[in-house]
Amino acid sequence: MWINIKHYDTMQDINLEQIWNKVKEIVFSNLETQTLDLWVSPIAIKEVKDGNVILSLPNKYFSDWLIANNYLAKIKEVLDIELKNSVEIEFEYIQDIKDINKEQRQKVEFEYMPEKIFVLKEIFNPEYTFENFITDESNRFAKAVCETAAKQPGSAYNPIFIYAPVGLGKTHLLHAVGNKMLELSKKFRIAYITADRFVNEYIQSLQNNKIDSFRSKFQNAIALLLDDVQFLIGKEKSQEEFFHIFNILFDNKKQIIITSDRKPQELKGIEERLISRFEWGVIADIGRPSLELRLAILKHKTQRQRVYVPDDVLRYIAENITENIRRLEGALIKIIAVSITENIPLTIDNVKDMLKDVIEPKPQPVDIQKIIDVVAEEFKLSKTELLSKKRSDALALPRQVGMYLAKVMTDLSYAEIAENFKRKDHTTSYHAYLKIKNLISSNPYYAQLINKMIEKIRSR
Repeated sequence: MWINIKHYDTMQDINLEQIWNKVKEIVFSNLETQTLDLWVSPIAIKEVKDGNVILSLPNKYFSDWLIANNYLAKIKEVLDIELKNSVEIEFEYIQDIKDINKEQRQKVEFEYMPEKIFVLKEIFNPEYTFENFITDESNRFAKAVCETAAKQPGSAYNPIFIYAPVGLGKTHLLHAVGNKMLELSKKFRIAYITADRFVNEYIQSLQNNKIDSFRSKFQNAIALLLDDVQFLIGKEKSQEEFFHIFNILFDNKKQIIITSDRKPQELKGIEERLISRFEWGVIADIGRPSLELRLAILKHKTQRQRVYVPDDVLRYIAENITENIRRLEGALIKIIAVSITENIPLTIDNVKDMLKDVIEPKPQPVDIQKIIDVVAEEFKLSKTELLSKKRSDALALPRQVGMYLAKVMTDLSYAEIAENFKRKDHTTSYHAYLKIKNLISSNPYYAQLINKMIEKIRSR
């Protein structure tokens, strides 16, 4: 976008896109591609007016992230230089967070051209709704963009690429999108399909000489929801077909949501041109669920089923099944079924016996030296700097992160953690734990960072 901006007595042509690219190059150059895609790519300069630069952001999460990570001052510094004037930064949100989380009551009708050929249909699980998708910082962003896309298909966020390990709610979100779309307009035709089924149906259409019918299922839909795209790996012809379907839908502003068990860059065996299209829109990950989230999911489940399960039993399940929400809910269903059919009370001892084949063995405590090594690498410090007596801000946060990780990943006491980090008092590690815990709960960037570091430590 080109604008004219008056500076003193001269008129200058300003390219806002070029200026923002300059800001990104200088301010965010050290960020990983994943973080850039998630937090920086959706931001743009909307206009410069009366000495104010208006930044367009998807929602308030993005401005909170900029503020929490001290990027505003750096952005202003670059803008002052580029615009040759002192400016103030204002935010304009595409979507108000309150609107994202608020139930939309009115029905919305979209223009729809009735298709002549059968459209791929799928019965969405009525239990998989946005209301039943319990959130914390690990999955709130993924839910928010999907809910917005369901209400404004093809216009708000497109495409959306969600990645997470198995059992963390990707399929739930796709069904929630389908359910919400059909609630808003019964005229919607939605193409929901898993990648392996896409491959099978494509092969059958070739064998039966019905490729046009196959394509029409997607081209006549208002949205394409593709689950587990990693199953396209190595399927060159299927990838080529999907590439053309993707382009047609995208060009016609149809909503596209794709899920995967890994980020786009890690989909080795999928064509680069497809990967680049996955990265056109919003990339959102679903992180490891916190204990609080696991407990909230179990309690929500018991309330919906109108059954009583003691809190200590729920906590036992939540503490021992940590990586997979599907297994967590399956364990709850199992103990309720056994309790009802065999008339066994739900005590901790009884539940331990019921779940002896389900409960994961507790992970072995991690060597704190691994934690120190990973923290030093992540923050580009030497171990000597990390454990030094210096108290600069550049060292304080990495130390606090390290002490937090030591508390959640080892059996060490606060005093022992403080000693390993060369601190004198156990209160130092205690306050570090509380600070990082609060930071994670209030800032999605740090939740993502901590989850990544935990995975790196456990992989060593």
